[in-house]
Amino acid sequence: MIYSIITPFTHPYSLCMKRNIYAVKIALGLGLFAQTLLPETAQAQQLGIASSNFAGTNSLYTNPSAIADSRHKFYLSLFSAEFGATNNYLRYDAPMSLLKLARKGEEFKSEYIQENLNGKQKLVMAGADFRGPAFTWQLSPLHSIAVTTRVRAAAQANNLSEEVARLYKVADGEDDSFLYKPYTGNNMNLNANVFSELGLSYARVVLDQGPHFVKAGITLKRLNGGSAAFLNLEDTDLQAEERMVEGSDEAAYVVKLDKVHARYGYAAMPDFDAAESGDLLGLLLGGKSAGSGWGTDLGFTYEYRTNNPDYQITRNGQQFTDREQNKYKYRLAVSLMDIGSIHYNNPELVWAYDVTRTNKEVNLSEIGDAETTEEMLDYLNGQMDVSENEKQTSFRAALPTALNINVDYRLSNRLYANATLIQGVRGRNAIGMRQNSLFAITPRAEFKKFEVAMPVALQNNYSVLTVGAMVRFLNFYVGSDNIGGALNLGKPYGANAYVGMSLLPLLQRNPKEQKTSPATTQQPN
Repeated sequence: MIYSIITPFTHPYSLCMKRNIYAVKIALGLGLFAQTLLPETAQAQQLGIASSNFAGTNSLYTNPSAIADSRHKFYLSLFSAEFGATNNYLRYDAPMSLLKLARKGEEFKSEYIQENLNGKQKLVMAGADFRGPAFTWQLSPLHSIAVTTRVRAAAQANNLSEEVARLYKVADGEDDSFLYKPYTGNNMNLNANVFSELGLSYARVVLDQGPHFVKAGITLKRLNGGSAAFLNLEDTDLQAEERMVEGSDEAAYVVKLDKVHARYGYAAMPDFDAAESGDLLGLLLGGKSAGSGWGTDLGFTYEYRTNNPDYQITRNGQQFTDREQNKYKYRLAVSLMDIGSIHYNNPELVWAYDVTRTNKEVNLSEIGDAETTEEMLDYLNGQMDVSENEKQTSFRAALPTALNINVDYRLSNRLYANATLIQGVRGRNAIGMRQNSLFAITPRAEFKKFEVAMPVALQNNYSVLTVGAMVRFLNFYVGSDNIGGALNLGKPYGANAYVGMSLLPLLQRNPKEQKTSPATTQQPN
């Protein structure tokens, strides 16, 4: 819903009644600490496990070529889930964690929130990534395939000016000086999306010559849009005012739009009967959903392999390359992920508008009284004098396309150092999710049955420093790309956590030496 995006992410100050100010404080704090469904993530990286040689299907989400010549003959993932939230504006600075604060039932105080005032644009995002059953299978030493299932849900606010973001202090009762001030030339982008995908991956070895080894891969994804909402403001002049509600002693906040160019829309989740197999199948395959589309991931990997005689083994008189070892000194992987979009075009479930107006206003108390998304849209359209002829019944929501560059260096037999660069390539005003750029250094110790990694990253378009940790034991792993937020360390801007479990991870095995029976000696007659 548009209001569900506007309230927590662009105008936390705009909760319309003063009696709700305490709820705003809690929402701001929790928004820094926990991720909710309706965000990516769109930004689900799982940096601790993604570059592991024992990641199985989890390596596909950063580079589809990873499954070729992997350490697994077969890998079946049961599930993986990630939740988190982050921003580059407000940080949590309190003597206790939010979980402890909630458990003790103590008041959330304004001084627990600290602003980052650097004059730069602000971003906020929250989301969840659920990776369902998936498998990868090595058909031969050259060819591998995989099938994956996934559901992503996220909400983002990008390109939010610092001046407008600071209006949250009005609702907090800290500073009324931000009211009645013109904020001109605003460009902001808000998106929310929930969608599922079914992926088919293929990867193969394309070069194995001396120390040089190259593999390439592709993933084709069928996308099913569950629900989406967006609001893009371009060159918009606005100011916030406080007005008394007629007939009461309560106040409401009104946003005056002196000049506005707004694109906004909503795709509703269809009603369906889970007990009806036809309804459920139609929803999963996109036939009864608000929209569907296609996506693609492309990638290649180069490995420099030393001519170490330990990598050569002899079985039954023949020489083989050891299948059970990682043979590279360093590995370079490059991929372009999430190419594509979802076309929301069900006329019964989709509303979209592109309007340019002057001298309009929106009473956030009245829009908050709406009980359904349709009522909210009706109110907005009424305030903006939108006619029925301006309604559109389709829009495209882009995937969070990103360029991934990954370098993995082998320090010793079990120790590795990894560098990861993820650069989002979607424009700031695009409809759909954006991948916020990051750079991470991840040392890790890797064994067949146990692994530990600690990613140190510059996230949120290289603006926030985070430290994470990941532990894998047998078929189970758990980790965080921002453990400081989870443990209340270092005035965090957010937090995330992920967990996953696999079944039947069958590792590559070398051919066994065949036993030969001793020759029998023939006795003379």
